[in-house]
Amino acid sequence: MSLMVWCIGGIVSACGCIAYMELGTMLPRSGGEKEYLDVSFQRPKALMPFIFCMTSIFIGGPSSSAADAVVTGTYFLYAAGDTASTGDGKTGAHTEWAQRAIAVAVVVFCTLAHGCFVKSAIRLQSALTVLKVLMLLLIVLVGFVGIAGRLHGSKPHSFTNAFQGTSTNPNSYSSALFKVFFAYAGYNSLNYSIDELKNPIHNLPRAALGGLFVTSALYILSNVAYFSVLTPEAIGGSSTAVAGVFFTAAFNETWGQRIVPVFIGLSSFGTVMCGTFSSSRVIFEAAREGYLPFGSYIGEISRYQSPLYALWLNCLMTVVFIVAPPPGGAYNFLIDIGGYPSWVFYGLSVVGLLLMRRTHRELARPFKSWHVANAVTIGTAVYMCIVPFIKPKSDDSSIPYWAAPLSGIISILMSCVLWYLQIVQRRGLETSHYAKYGYPREQFV
Repeated sequence: MSLMVWCIGGIVSACGCIAYMELGTMLPRSGGEKEYLDVSFQRPKALMPFIFCMTSIFIGGPSSSAADAVVTGTYFLYAAGDTASTGDGKTGAHTEWAQRAIAVAVVVFCTLAHGCFVKSAIRLQSALTVLKVLMLLLIVLVGFVGIAGRLHGSKPHSFTNAFQGTSTNPNSYSSALFKVFFAYAGYNSLNYSIDELKNPIHNLPRAALGGLFVTSALYILSNVAYFSVLTPEAIGGSSTAVAGVFFTAAFNETWGQRIVPVFIGLSSFGTVMCGTFSSSRVIFEAAREGYLPFGSYIGEISRYQSPLYALWLNCLMTVVFIVAPPPGGAYNFLIDIGGYPSWVFYGLSVVGLLLMRRTHRELARPFKSWHVANAVTIGTAVYMCIVPFIKPKSDDSSIPYWAAPLSGIISILMSCVLWYLQIVQRRGLETSHYAKYGYPREQFV
């Protein structure tokens, strides 16, 4: 059933990608949902884009980067032998805090790199992205070898009675989909920095949909590979180090527990760099729009031609999410707490897309999304916002199942209060950088 969830996630992500292709080519401005919500929901003034920016700045972006940074720490420690004694990827409390320490160092490094060494950081980010693709290809290749029966050890027969033990609880599927959508989430990353993309009308659809297609195929085939080598019980018990357990079973301890996990950790490192890059652009745009106090500083372009203060604010919030959750279940909580408000605004953005077809007919639409893609995205958003409150049959996490969605709702409500203080009382829009100087198309290096 897990393979079907990955396939469903790929289809839903493709529908969302198609909708965002219309949004991005119709409104080719950096900021992503902030720009789309600002145009489609104009009353109360700036309320929707403000809420999005606050939840993205203080929850969505930092929690996602924190989860990826923790995975990076997990694999680096796995390679160092801290979890290799059991071979199952599980960690103790002291190891979890060591993972978090490495995660903090990773986030700080990414911030410094993107803030002070912009060109080199982008090259490193691209190289690590290529490494991630190569690691996925290696997993797929090893899986095919396992299916052919050319690996040592007995076959796990994971595809026999494939639906045995399948859950019927809706919460289990929403929780699984949060993790799947987290893996596919990069399809809209270019929408956040579209000002820096050459010929976005032509390149955005090609890059977004092409990248998502390759990513979906690799993730689905990787999961087929995992089941061709490991039993479902081994996969379920490996926590976030499933790839390390996979290579240990396929080869030997030297490769599976020492060498390959380093490269997997580096690929996760690259994901943190991508998240740091895109999140800082949202903060930068929000500051210049007047959504944040001290916007003239946070929205400043440094002498390194980077949004340095926006990067450090993102770094601070990411570190908080790394160290704040209690041990046990932190990784799942980080993904769920960021995924809940994200899906609220995915759905609202596509609803806004439909509204703009009526209220802004004059806008050029080089690409127009399909009705079925819009309907699937909105329907999924409704599902992902309601089902997480349904109690699962078993909940062995140290964090309650309702904590993540409830935190998302609280963050949205608190953002409404902040909107009143910053936009209504302090007149943030009227005193913002863009109100004074307009919307220049400054390019970062």
